[in-house]
Amino acid sequence: MSAISRTGSLVLLCSATALTLAGCSAPERPTAVDTRPLWEQGPSLEVIGRAFREEAPNRARFSVTYQTKAETSEAASAAAVERANAATAAMREVAGEDALRVQSDLSVQPYYRQVSVRINEFEERLQENVHPDALLGYVARVTVAVEVLKPAQASLVRGAALALGPQQSGALGFYLEPDASLQRDVFADAMADAAARAKAAAAATGAKLAGVLVAQEGSGPCRGQSQGAMGRSAMMDHVALRSAPAPAPTMNAGRERAEKFALAADQSPQQLSSSVCVIYALK
Repeated sequence: MSAISRTGSLVLLCSATALTLAGCSAPERPTAVDTRPLWEQGPSLEVIGRAFREEAPNRARFSVTYQTKAETSEAASAAAVERANAATAAMREVAGEDALRVQSDLSVQPYYRQVSVRINEFEERLQENVHPDALLGYVARVTVAVEVLKPAQASLVRGAALALGPQQSGALGFYLEPDASLQRDVFADAMADAAARAKAAAAATGAKLAGVLVAQEGSGPCRGQSQGAMGRSAMMDHVALRSAPAPAPTMNAGRERAEKFALAADQSPQQLSSSVCVIYALK
């Protein structure tokens, strides 16, 4: 017997031994997966569970803009930055170092001498003479966007910013930034609502629920695009201030001065919602 035939005998022997140890039976084939749509596999019921909850806001935001002008861009920028930094320091003083998130942005634009341009026989219009010889100076603006992590302090914090005479103030808004735990709680409420709806629908048709086939967060249809729990912000009052440039501020506005400019700002409840699409098997 050649080497090749001896190797073949060994292979056959090992195969026969494996069948003997296995009881001389071939391995079972895996069960085929049913790829039909759920509505073709048997009776089922699809419902949308919804849940709504009101929570107190945990964030507030507003913005203020400080504007200065000077003959040079450098001087205008330095003055605007000084005013904005003074306002930031005053806000941190009344709120605490870790109670604010502040983002600032600086923009600088030139301004020119105006000239009169005749439109027709009876009308004239003033416009800037955009020419280097007509340059008068530069206007610098610093916009400070403030996020207050403790909404109860939002009115006082904005008062500290208003006390330093900004040229413009945005709306004070309260909103909810939900954490994962709160989102799970609302989702659980939506699942409970879906179960109640399914029981009511099954009872109306005389069927019985057999179990959940599919459950997906979102407004449906099931296996569609997910829409998670969302918070809704409530915008409060709006204040626009246009005044002459304020005198050079100090770095400490003080709590008393902030309280003088603190406007009323009631916190509206924020709505947190969740929905879930669930398919139940029927029997």
